[in-house]
Amino acid sequence: MLVPMVACLLFSCSKATADYTPYISFSAILRNPVTSHDSIIGCEDTVYTAYDSSISAYMLDTIALSDTVVFMAGFGSRGNDLTAALINFDSSAISLRCNLAKEIKAVLDTTKTDEQTAQLYFIPGYNFILFPITYSPKKAGVHKLVFQVRSDSKFSPVSYTLMQPVRE
Repeated sequence: MLVPMVACLLFSCSKATADYTPYISFSAILRNPVTSHDSIIGCEDTVYTAYDSSISAYMLDTIALSDTVVFMAGFGSRGNDLTAALINFDSSAISLRCNLAKEIKAVLDTTKTDEQTAQLYFIPGYNFILFPITYSPKKAGVHKLVFQVRSDSKFSPVSYTLMQPVRE
């Protein structure tokens, strides 16, 4: 009778790590923001998003070639370490920039990160990152932006696809 109790205690004392599903969050998406110094004080319009289950993606409002889009993106891993925040897009169709503060740049793994292509990898010990993203179209069409967050969780990675229609 004592042996099963000891075995139970050994398993219950073992160190277990929690695995959380990483997540991505977005602010309101603004079209043609109006700025004053480093602050957005207005915009021409917000970009509406709607999930389209037939393509498993979020369809955005149509924008024009002359438009600029700005929003905040947050990449989180709850109790796990954030390992990467990636944005995949066609650079011949969209000009995209992640506006990274020096505090964010300080936690990037510079051996893997490529800021120009929005491939951000992190040193261990961080579980949330938030930064502004700006993009403008280079040509008309429907352009795909795939946002992916990676962590050291067994439930990683998680991704969201945005489809951006652009008219001339």
